[in-house]
Amino acid sequence: MESHLYTEMAQVERTHWWFRGRRSIVLSLLRRYAKGGGALLDVGMGTGFNARLFTEQGFTVEGLESAPEAIAIARKHAAGTPIIASTFPSALVPEGKYQVVTMLDVLEHIDDDRGALAAAARSLAPGGILLLTVPAFPFLWTRHDELAHHVRRYRKAELLEKVRDAGLIPVQVSYYNFFLFPLIACVRLAQKALRIRKETSDFDATPGFLNAPLTFIFGLERYLLAYTSLPFGVSLIAVVRKAP
Repeated sequence: MESHLYTEMAQVERTHWWFRGRRSIVLSLLRRYAKGGGALLDVGMGTGFNARLFTEQGFTVEGLESAPEAIAIARKHAAGTPIIASTFPSALVPEGKYQVVTMLDVLEHIDDDRGALAAAARSLAPGGILLLTVPAFPFLWTRHDELAHHVRRYRKAELLEKVRDAGLIPVQVSYYNFFLFPLIACVRLAQKALRIRKETSDFDATPGFLNAPLTFIFGLERYLLAYTSLPFGVSLIAVVRKAP
């Protein structure tokens, strides 16, 4: 990811609708599938904001991050959280240690995503879960993906194939950011048609008065995901398990 985006992220992730909505969904799934807490590795921890929340949920958290700019911010946001300064996969990550591994919008940055999923599986204790999110649908690719150094966007069938190849058992795999998909897809397709190539991320584009309603709409999906999977969305979320 471009280094200036870490600073931008640190400024907006507490209040921006996308981060708040994703957090509410991720935390609801963690409470559902990882009730016992335990050791958690946050791969690609970024600014450390999520690591602090995971600690508040009762997990013993470690982070992994390769970008020095992000690590500097994470040491403030998640003070006291051990940080493995490395890319992933990493020989510094112990095998069989973690009850939970999170990879929140990380896998799409890794050239060898199959190797990363296999490494995540090795790091899990038997019966442990991997919770990951990735951007969906290649046709939604825009300048934002390039600035974030994405390698790909995923379809559900592709993600399922890769997690199974890593020996992981799908528990729940769903598209999300479903309600706002038509609006976001229209904006992104318009950007492509007009060849708009801005040098800031999409996170700066939301007028302030829209933030609260968008947070509410996005966050509603956590209730749907408690009962069903969604047929399409801007992103994918997956909970997969290592065999006991």
